[in-house]
Amino acid sequence: MLPLYVNVSGKRIVVFGGGGVAERKICQILDTDGAGGEKVEVEVYSQDITPRIEEMMEKGEIQCFRCDLWDQNLGELIKGAFLILICTDDETLNNRILKEASKFDVLVNYRHDGDAFMSSVVNKGGFLISISTEGKGPAMARYMRKKISALIGDKEEKMLLIQSHLRGYLKGKIKEEKRRRDILNSVLSDPECWAALDAPVEVAEELIFKIVGDRYA
Repeated sequence: MLPLYVNVSGKRIVVFGGGGVAERKICQILDTDGAGGEKVEVEVYSQDITPRIEEMMEKGEIQCFRCDLWDQNLGELIKGAFLILICTDDETLNNRILKEASKFDVLVNYRHDGDAFMSSVVNKGGFLISISTEGKGPAMARYMRKKISALIGDKEEKMLLIQSHLRGYLKGKIKEEKRRRDILNSVLSDPECWAALDAPVEVAEELIFKIVGDRYA
């Protein structure tokens, strides 16, 4: 399995089912969207939807179409989608949707029968980290998400921002990529640089840039 991050901005995502599983996956999509300029287009097709999904619909974050999927032309709903999520509680219906999706060039998220899998995600302080157990232990994935999230604090968030600025600064000063990479790594292993992060981010950045100028650049 190859883990990838996919920019879904401007993409059409079709969700079949409106229960708890659909709600969780829609929330994850909306929480991690925003890498591009266009809003992701999420369409939900289901007879029933959770209150949270209804709330998202009322806010204009997603579109919902209440319908009996057994009566729908599934091909027409799937056509043109970038990704479909199969989340109904009817196994026979799910398999029918999966079979119909195989006729189209579309990514499918449906247990292990699909080809796109959504992992547990940490989205905090500028970091986007995914955790997967490949279905072996969803509870363990959620546990690891909480542990990793707890490791990301104010200092880590500040350091990420400063590293981004420092990386751009060094690109304009040093041509050799390896040398730039070594300096960035040196900052991350320098206790004085981390101590500087006790100050407000603007002050910390000034201190770290001075350390780099004095010791590494």
